[in-house]
Amino acid sequence: MPRVVFGADGIRGLVNRWPFELPAMFQVGQALGTYVCRRSPHPVVVVGRDTRPSGSELMPCLIAGLFSQGVDVINLGIVTTPGVAFLALRQQADLGIALTASHNSLHYNGIKLLGPHGLRLQREEELEIEDLIEEFSAKAHEHVPTPGKQTHGTNLKEFYIADHVRWCPAPSLEDLRVILDCGDGAVSPIGPEVFRRLGAQLCVVNSALDSRNIMYHSGSEHVRQNPRDLVSVMEAHGADYGFAFDGDGDRLVVVDRDGRVYDGNELLYVLACYFQDAGKLKGDTMVTIYHANQGLEEALRERGIRTEYTRNGDKFLEAAMWAGGYMLGGEPGGNIIINDGHHTAADAIYAAVVLGGILVLNQDKTLEELARPLVRHPQITTALKVEGNVTLSQRRDIEARIQEWEDALNGDGRILFWPSSTQPGVFRLLVEGSRGSRLESVQAAHGEICRFIAGAVVVTEWEHEICPPDRRRPGIEDGLGDG
Repeated sequence: MPRVVFGADGIRGLVNRWPFELPAMFQVGQALGTYVCRRSPHPVVVVGRDTRPSGSELMPCLIAGLFSQGVDVINLGIVTTPGVAFLALRQQADLGIALTASHNSLHYNGIKLLGPHGLRLQREEELEIEDLIEEFSAKAHEHVPTPGKQTHGTNLKEFYIADHVRWCPAPSLEDLRVILDCGDGAVSPIGPEVFRRLGAQLCVVNSALDSRNIMYHSGSEHVRQNPRDLVSVMEAHGADYGFAFDGDGDRLVVVDRDGRVYDGNELLYVLACYFQDAGKLKGDTMVTIYHANQGLEEALRERGIRTEYTRNGDKFLEAAMWAGGYMLGGEPGGNIIINDGHHTAADAIYAAVVLGGILVLNQDKTLEELARPLVRHPQITTALKVEGNVTLSQRRDIEARIQEWEDALNGDGRILFWPSSTQPGVFRLLVEGSRGSRLESVQAAHGEICRFIAGAVVVTEWEHEICPPDRRRPGIEDGLGDG
């Protein structure tokens, strides 16, 4: 079998292919069981999953593998990844496992691992687990310990819900009129309940608990590209905002009634300003990744807030925040970590609750006004699905040519090209101008680069995300998205 390798956030792959097939998932459970047994004489693991159908079949095999190594398991059922992190920390578990493929379609599944402090594992720990999976997949393990026991922990989600209600910045959200698009994912049984308890004027869409439609024409990634669909629901219900979540509840995208899309760039800016004003932004520093729009750093600098950069992936954000003692970090995709002493992972529900509280406390200002000082640089990000393997030589040729283009910009923009850490066979291209650049010039440069890449490798699919400086999607006035 091919070696299982961790990406930026766990393991991810196609269902019914190694290791996301039933016998293999048992072996993965054995490997993870052995890993925690090396660290605790009486290991306890909390396990949760999102709503994709494969999870209901793979979860029992994963748990059986853990049992076989003498591990006690708390089965949380359907819960968000940050919920697994929160409850792993609260229950003092040795490991938290989220069976989820996040924002990917139902054809994928994945495993995200959280340590006893609610943080992603370090690379050396991932390497140990990779070796153990390889060992268990190669031969039957000889040691047969006393089986563990399973506890149904769905009731523990009440602590997670109550925690979100407790830490809302406003006494209630009764003045907030909002649509929640749960993407038919793990937010469905949790997010709406949090907002109901806070008194929000609420409408919930796409909240199936056992769905073949997870992230299908719904949720954060669909809304990012096609905001008009959610805006139509908002208009029908008189809502001011739409909050859209991904499959496992770590990613948030917001839309206002005018069709403006707010991703991690704007949300981080608004949150950073709020926490700074409240005296809670430790070190006056916010952590993000290199792919964030450069307009974010410029706007924060004018507020006296420093931006620290790290690599793409929640585990790198968590590590950078932990090392510096910072409380706010996130990615432009909408993964936002508010580590205020109560939370450790990117939590879209918590970010939405805090944002809702900010909007209630600032009723004289809209989200557009709160985010207005952030002027985006014109930017186009493209996901390229590549057929077959990209050789090292091909990638070096592409990167060398891109470097020539970037050098020719003389600092008046930037170009990034990298392999996706969550979607096999996908590369991403980012072309960004300077603050004064026109979107048309960025589009022209982007088109030239795409044509070069298409001549170097076989590209089967393209997906563009255009970010104009005013955050308004082209065509929103006439009901057309740019997707």
